[in-house]
Amino acid sequence: MAIQTEKPIECVGCNTFDMKSLFDNRDCTQAISYLYDTQEQAQTALDFFTQKAREVESEPCEIQSEISKVDDGYLLNASFAFCCQAELVIFQMKTA
Repeated sequence: MAIQTEKPIECVGCNTFDMKSLFDNRDCTQAISYLYDTQEQAQTALDFFTQKAREVESEPCEIQSEISKVDDGYLLNASFAFCCQAELVIFQMKTA
């Protein structure tokens, strides 16, 4: 189902301009939460996700992250906020 808006949606970084876009740019953030056995594994995963975000971004992606010790290992919580929804979708495809 396409989302129709009165105002055209433009993403200069993605070089797109679409009058009837599926992307309405309301959802531009990806939250992740994964459990790892070691802190080094969690940091390696964060580095991977960060690299993929940097490959996609046209404007700096806002990244917030935390690695915390829990009973079962190390929990990585991170949030990646992109400037447009198209970049988010590309990031999701690169990290799937």
